[in-house]
Amino acid sequence: MARSTRSMQPAMTETSSPRRTTALLWAVAGLLLVAVVAVALYKAWPLLNPTLVEVAPLDPGCDLRAGPCDARFAGGGSLRFAIEPQTIPVVTPLRLAVQTSGLDVRAVEIDFAGVDMNMGYNRAALESAGPGVYEGQGTLPVCVRARMEWEARVLVHTAEGILAAPFRFETRRD
Repeated sequence: MARSTRSMQPAMTETSSPRRTTALLWAVAGLLLVAVVAVALYKAWPLLNPTLVEVAPLDPGCDLRAGPCDARFAGGGSLRFAIEPQTIPVVTPLRLAVQTSGLDVRAVEIDFAGVDMNMGYNRAALESAGPGVYEGQGTLPVCVRARMEWEARVLVHTAEGILAAPFRFETRRD
């Protein structure tokens, strides 16, 4: 009696094919998720870390608590930056003002960063309030320290790129 070669082969179970299909679908879904996250990071990177054309020198004599401070760019143009109230309290709306001269400004933002502590993303967009005048509001988060040193970077968007002017100041919790 001749035996069929079919009966000699291991029988394929009904559950092995669906398991493979499910595993394959999860792998494809995982790869798609990784691709979406990678594209989102690629697109968001310039917004979170803008490429700067020029950074004005930091003026160590500037004291925003005493009044407005000025910055000059080597490529031409200048700006004046002020924060009110001048006591610069934390967790309180601050009035921010920038006056520009000799710059073709498209937009102005203020980026607040802790000098020696990461305080997260703190950026305020200012609105045009007239030729060369930009105003807006921002708020500094509270810090666990009684005294915190901050850097406010005025980001001036121009046709050539972004100009930055750093200004340092200190906040105190009483």
